[in-house]
Amino acid sequence: MGKPAKIAPSMLSSDFANLASEAQRMLDCGADWLHMDIMDGHFVPNLTIGAPVIKSLRKHTKAYLDCHLMVTNPLDYVEPLGDAGASGFTFHIEVTK
Repeated sequence: MGKPAKIAPSMLSSDFANLASEAQRMLDCGADWLHMDIMDGHFVPNLTIGAPVIKSLRKHTKAYLDCHLMVTNPLDYVEPLGDAGASGFTFHIEVTK
């Protein structure tokens, strides 16, 4: 048998004025992880959350924060996001050297 699936809803569609309660709502609904879309406005056209938001959310949850780096230079983001409380990272291999 394979490993059980992890449910990781994207927090990008949350009400950002109530991000902590939105995160708790997802966990209460059965989420295993919280998926955080990190976009730089270059690799993808949208600009989204960064380390300050991760740091703020981390104060309100012990959940695994799965940071999806849709950025041109993912290594530039790992340390600041890790220091802010990110639990893990996913990035696009085509942007690495």
